[in-house]
Amino acid sequence: MDSVNQLPNFRPPGIALLITVIVFMVGAFSAAYFRQWPLPSTPLQKLTLIANDRAGWTAQAIIFPLAFLATAVIFALIATRLPTPGLRWLAVAAALLFFAGFLCWLPISIDRLRLGANAAEMIRAYDPAAPSAIMGNVSGVFWANTLCILAALALMGAALALADVLPTLGWVVMGTAVASTFISVFIWGDWPPFMSYLIVLILAVGLIRV
Repeated sequence: MDSVNQLPNFRPPGIALLITVIVFMVGAFSAAYFRQWPLPSTPLQKLTLIANDRAGWTAQAIIFPLAFLATAVIFALIATRLPTPGLRWLAVAAALLFFAGFLCWLPISIDRLRLGANAAEMIRAYDPAAPSAIMGNVSGVFWANTLCILAALALMGAALALADVLPTLGWVVMGTAVASTFISVFIWGDWPPFMSYLIVLILAVGLIRV
């Protein structure tokens, strides 16, 4: 197998991934809703935070899907730099899964934009006896997005490890993604998307250092 020195330069896609991670994290914490811990639990608390932070709420709703799409494109570019057809197809599968994650997140972003536009009116019409469901109708696509993203990271980690681009770190990324899937499904019952981008950060730093 080709040595790392004979492989194309992976620093540019690594830098692109790092920029995407930074943008995603800005989006993740731009909304006051997600900076509060614990997260608001009642519909009225949720609506109040959303209504009082229209700019931040809108920003995260737009940034998240754009970051997912950008990562899918960068993964596709990484695939073109791998040395064998088998490894390229493995990376392409990772890119397609990330793109599927982007598609799964679109209904969530649309729902969040709708909430941002209507939150103030929903507060005015709020009935404690019949509270509105807030972000309760997108759990299916949320989990589809989560599993697609973590599977994509596992495949990309394996592809880079097998290509000797990240011979150790690639397996670390894969193992972390697999462990995260187990934790999110069987232990937490949730998975904050920014946690997936911490794994992307590991990948980005590794590629920059190659």
